[in-house]
Amino acid sequence: MRLVGSAITIAVAILGFAAIAQQTGSGTNQPPAQSPPPTPAANGSQPQVDESALRYFASQGDTRRVNAEIARLRALYPNWTPPSDLSQLSGGAAAAAPDPLIERLWNLYREDRIAEVRAAIAERQTSDPNWKAPEELVAALETVEARRRLTNASDTGQWRTVLQVATEAPSLLTCVNVDVLWRVAEAFARTDQPNRTRDVYTYLLQNCANPGERLATLQKALTLLPEQQVTALLQFERKTGESPDDFSSIRDELARRRVERASLDSKMTASAEDLTVVERLIQNTNESGPVLILGWYNYHHGNPARALELFKTALDRNAGAKAAEGYAMSLRALERISEAEAFAYEWRERAPENMKIYLDVATALLSQDPPPRLEPQVLTRIVPVVTAQRFSDAAQALGWYSYNTQQIRTARDWFRTALSWKADDEASAYGLALTTQRLNDRAGFNAVVAQWRSRSQRIADLADGINPPSGRQPAATPPIAAQAPMAQAVESTPLPVQPRLVPRQATVEQVETEQTFSRTEDNVRRRQTQARSALGRSCAMTRNPAGLSGDSALTRGWCLMEINRPMEAVAAFDQAIATGSSRTREEAAYGKSLAYLRKNLTSEAAIAAAEAPQTRERRVELGASILTQRALAAYRDGRYVETLLALSERARIVPEQNDLLLIRGWSYLKLGRYGDAEKVFRAVQQTGYSEEAAAGLNAIREVTGQMRY
Repeated sequence: MRLVGSAITIAVAILGFAAIAQQTGSGTNQPPAQSPPPTPAANGSQPQVDESALRYFASQGDTRRVNAEIARLRALYPNWTPPSDLSQLSGGAAAAAPDPLIERLWNLYREDRIAEVRAAIAERQTSDPNWKAPEELVAALETVEARRRLTNASDTGQWRTVLQVATEAPSLLTCVNVDVLWRVAEAFARTDQPNRTRDVYTYLLQNCANPGERLATLQKALTLLPEQQVTALLQFERKTGESPDDFSSIRDELARRRVERASLDSKMTASAEDLTVVERLIQNTNESGPVLILGWYNYHHGNPARALELFKTALDRNAGAKAAEGYAMSLRALERISEAEAFAYEWRERAPENMKIYLDVATALLSQDPPPRLEPQVLTRIVPVVTAQRFSDAAQALGWYSYNTQQIRTARDWFRTALSWKADDEASAYGLALTTQRLNDRAGFNAVVAQWRSRSQRIADLADGINPPSGRQPAATPPIAAQAPMAQAVESTPLPVQPRLVPRQATVEQVETEQTFSRTEDNVRRRQTQARSALGRSCAMTRNPAGLSGDSALTRGWCLMEINRPMEAVAAFDQAIATGSSRTREEAAYGKSLAYLRKNLTSEAAIAAAEAPQTRERRVELGASILTQRALAAYRDGRYVETLLALSERARIVPEQNDLLLIRGWSYLKLGRYGDAEKVFRAVQQTGYSEEAAAGLNAIREVTGQMRY
């Protein structure tokens, strides 16, 4: 006998004739042993078909199963046609005297209790060896069991088992079981047979009519097949009939993918049609994906202005770190590097890529020639990040920035730091040679020359007196990064303490600064006392400052500072800044900074100080206070390099106090810079702090193995 119909045809097309031949008996026409269908009538009349399952489902009024059974029987018996009146299926002799057991078996099958059906059949055959279950019931059970084995194998990734089960049960491979066909297609893909996957999808699109399943087939193809094969499947779109297809979403996805590939490669160009599709996706959805793709495409194809707009839209759609990365890079490409630095700083900790772009932008900001004048808060946020990340390019850029702004000692320290992070950095070595030469540090200069003469021609030339450098960064030094705006330098690494060698000009400047501190402290106390007297007991009463005039809010802020309620004072100062005159705003911004400093919120204090212009005395006072707190916080956390950077910046604007000099000395010691630590402790010892300084000197002796004092 021979199994005919679409099921075997599908199996041959999809699984291959060899597999089916192996199942049915090589070169023979023998049907599968487990489910032998009856022979079609020789004269082409209606074949003998077991309609018991159909009859049962009809008797139960189960329309869905009736339709599924009709589809299954048509697949197995192409010449069979169902009765025109399905009610006939429940009539006749069979219906008049149904077998109770058969009725029970079909009920169990209908409830998907397959194991119980098998057990009942076995029990009946044990008691009556001549009894046989209806062929349709047996075939239905085998189909269900095969589908379960195939589904379980698919769910657990046993792809070859999926194909084996499909080969053994070709009747599963019809449009009645679209999910099975999808799983078989995936099994082919997972076993590196993409052409067979394409064959399965082709069969589905040629033979299965459900529009939703047809679209889902292409969606699955997108995940498993090369794009050219997916494109080829679009030819099967049905644009006419009762249920036409709509494969436009598939075409849009293919266009989006092409633009995405071009967005990552400046050598690839997307077609105008594909770009129009992605533009339309942006307009028709609130998703961020298409916006990011088009943003990166414009960035990599020379249109950073449009890219900036798109990345801003992506940020508005919560695209997150990737959109922020593109926004910062677009600002940099537009040479708006100050904006890029400020923006990238806020996003630096969201992802490694965001930290990288911040360091790159900061390096670019420091690398311009001539160096622009940077605001102190810009540098005070760059330096800790560079130090924490140990980013040698930015350290080198800080070195050249300091060198070009005539901060030679700071420049030397930054070049040393860059070399400690990247020992083979020739540009930093050259900078170190220049700065040690400018500082008349012969020992340091000779050490650099001895190490680098054979590796750097320009260091050798410097040692030989050839082409002495000017006061600017040598043109031969390659730029670190792209261009950007900049500002005032930060003495970011520690300066040796030499109190007896301070020039007279610096000494006078320090005396003036000390007088400024004395005046400002007295003025603050006076303001607070006056405000407390003006408000009396009402100062302590909690009150929302909104609605107060600028002067009234300012007075309340100083009063709250007097009674040590700084965060409430901040709210009052904010109201004064918002509503007061220019003089009131200046005073309020100053008070707000002091309030934040009282809570050790140094970053907030620095921001507050910039909310209104301040006098030179106040800038010095606030800057020194902020840097003091940063140094102390860094020291407590064991961040000794950052401690030294903050102390050196503070020493640039005010005299260094003995207690802070001691912290400087201990930081040097913790970093293994014993010579620098000893200089500091000895300098402190000469000012009367002999006991504290002696402890530091003894610690150096212990570490270095020398005799204790």
